[in-house]
Amino acid sequence: MLSERERALVRHAAEVAEGLGEDDDHTVVAAAYDADGALVTGVNAYHFSGGPCAEQVLIGRAAERRIPVRLDTVVAYLKHPAAVLPPCGRCRQMLFDYHPGTRVVVRGRNGLEAVGVRDLLPYAYDWRAYEPSGGGPELFFHERYLDAVRAGTKRSTVRVHDPARPGPVRLVFEHPDGTATTLAAEITGVRAARVDTLTDEDARRDGFGDRAALREALGRHYPGLGPEAEVEILDFRLTS
Repeated sequence: MLSERERALVRHAAEVAEGLGEDDDHTVVAAAYDADGALVTGVNAYHFSGGPCAEQVLIGRAAERRIPVRLDTVVAYLKHPAAVLPPCGRCRQMLFDYHPGTRVVVRGRNGLEAVGVRDLLPYAYDWRAYEPSGGGPELFFHERYLDAVRAGTKRSTVRVHDPARPGPVRLVFEHPDGTATTLAAEITGVRAARVDTLTDEDARRDGFGDRAALREALGRHYPGLGPEAEVEILDFRLTS
């Protein structure tokens, strides 16, 4: 289900689409709220050379107000037949690159809903993970660890089949409502170990009281993990 604010965005896109007339070169309207709540729209320009989609025009127009800009919620609306459109593959990638936190209105099994652009593009290519000056790859955590990381009582994490290297990293704490908190950090060390060789000190750096508690948590995160399983201990520090 959509919120009233999201429904208003869809209505706005529909109204703009209705005003486009019968021109076949302009058939889709993209509308969005930016982070300030301002409305931004873009209209596609059909051409045999391939462009541009309404979402791409929208991205450029949003930058008119200020840079950097952050889009909050986006919808694409087809003039005829009147319908909400899911973004094409190229637009999904562009929205992910420019506005990775945005939500996109799509038609789900039970009607219109707003979902994160990351959900529309699973396993997306994220250039930020590979740029030397970028934020580094994402390292995902359950939200229960957020306070401990912020307080500095959790300074490491044990990972299975999740290769990492020293350097910048983005710690992502996912929340039940689909949002996430991201903290900039740096991996300062990577050590190989086996589950049965983890020590109480390893546990304390990971925010647990002792190795028994750490192994219990690992069992929840990695069901079936045996005592001889190979793991990596990632030491990290926050950088902002």
